[in-house]
Amino acid sequence: MKERVDSVFLSQVADDFLEIAKKFNDYRFEKISQQLISQTTFVEMGIKANQLMETAREMKLLSTLIVEPEAGEALQQLQGINQEIKATITSLNSIQIAFDLIGTLGELAMAVVEKKPGSIAENIRTIMNVLAKKTEE
Repeated sequence: MKERVDSVFLSQVADDFLEIAKKFNDYRFEKISQQLISQTTFVEMGIKANQLMETAREMKLLSTLIVEPEAGEALQQLQGINQEIKATITSLNSIQIAFDLIGTLGELAMAVVEKKPGSIAENIRTIMNVLAKKTEE
């Protein structure tokens, strides 16, 4: 585990978020083609994915920011979390869990951009809770 969160680490987190947003887009296109979601849900999911992509790009630009210890420790957990999300997002049966994941990732990315350490840690806990629900489905 890294002693401190540095710009390279945050840049990698931003890359992970971009990859997750792309996989989420694949997921929503698959679900609309299978007629498992409505056009309205498809559009809402697209908005969330685009928000995450835009905020991840901002994170890359701001990756040199100094992260407080509370946020740094929470962000270090993201490597494993992001790997799990990338590996499973396109196979989720629950559309609500996929929607919750992408929304919370967007909020997390915004908290990093806005440099809100408490919100960063809170959103990571929320993501872990959503992932726990995934295993209960």
